[in-house]
Amino acid sequence: MPSEEGSRLRSIKGMKWTKYPHDVLPAFVADMDFEPPQKVSEALEDMVRFRDFGYRFVDIDGLIPAWVNWQKAQHGLEVPEEDCKIFTSSIHALEAVMVLNTQPGEGVVLFSPVYHPFATAVSQSGRRLVDVPLRESDWKIDMDRFRDSIDGGTRVVLFCQPHNPTGHLFSQTEIRDFAEVVIEKDLLVISDEIWADLIFDEIPHQPLGTHQNNLRERTVTIGSASKSFNLAGARCSVAYIDHFATREKIDALPEHFLGQPSSFGAAATVAAWTFGENWLNETKEKLKINRDYVYGQFLNSSVNMDLPKATYLAWLNFSETMIRENPSKHLLEDAKVALEPGSKFGSQSSSFARLNFATEPEILEQVIERILSAI
Repeated sequence: MPSEEGSRLRSIKGMKWTKYPHDVLPAFVADMDFEPPQKVSEALEDMVRFRDFGYRFVDIDGLIPAWVNWQKAQHGLEVPEEDCKIFTSSIHALEAVMVLNTQPGEGVVLFSPVYHPFATAVSQSGRRLVDVPLRESDWKIDMDRFRDSIDGGTRVVLFCQPHNPTGHLFSQTEIRDFAEVVIEKDLLVISDEIWADLIFDEIPHQPLGTHQNNLRERTVTIGSASKSFNLAGARCSVAYIDHFATREKIDALPEHFLGQPSSFGAAATVAAWTFGENWLNETKEKLKINRDYVYGQFLNSSVNMDLPKATYLAWLNFSETMIRENPSKHLLEDAKVALEPGSKFGSQSSSFARLNFATEPEILEQVIERILSAI
């Protein structure tokens, strides 16, 4: 790793570059190694320069308009401001909406492999996990299996579009078929769409909120600048709640029950959604180059990988290698590369690992070289 870049990254106090010793290259947690947009830094620097640490609502008040404008410009999603609510994170929003719409013991569907806090949220709240594995051949939903898994006590579906960890982007046809089951079984969908801005090859995002076949009115769409602009620590999220009963339940809660983001998080997020489009486009070009590089390096190896249509995550299948049993553990010990264990994303994914390719090319080359030398 070049000393200048290595020094900068090692000086960052985030988990990615501090969890492991200095001889380990981290490619596990979903943070980018790129600096955020200049306007984001300036917004935070202004607050520090003026010692502006008191009650400050200008940015919090601007969050929903900024998100509404961003959604319309980027994805064609028309969102009434009055149907939006602010949360401290996307998982906070998901958990709150899920708990408000279910009782302990009732079923919540998720499609594994999937971002592991989904399953944690279900189990820790005493809800019943209904796991519907995606088809490993193409990471699409098995609609018959989905329909058959739902009983009279199933209430909610947790959806991830684009999908983490596979990078799959559910198509309009897939969403249409998904909607048929959701409507038939009278389910509420909580759609985590925080990766929506990071789609490659000019493929349009398919927000669930744009579908008019009765799916929109039973969907809660969650957005955040955390992944698009590398602001996970800002702790800020917005949810579009077209589901009337959920809005009523949230409105009936005490005013501060759900909390709110800090002024710093709100300022960073508003700046990103207001001024960050050019930065995002440039970053997507870098990510696409990295994605294609990773795919090309593994193409003729014993590691299997589907080309992700979105995110900056590669879902690596080590089942045909000598390290098929817990590959992330082997790679950490033998190659000094930290990947996210596949078992976190579902019980059937123990031979997988998730790789984050949102880093500088010279670092990524070392990561891939170490992996290939260890298999």
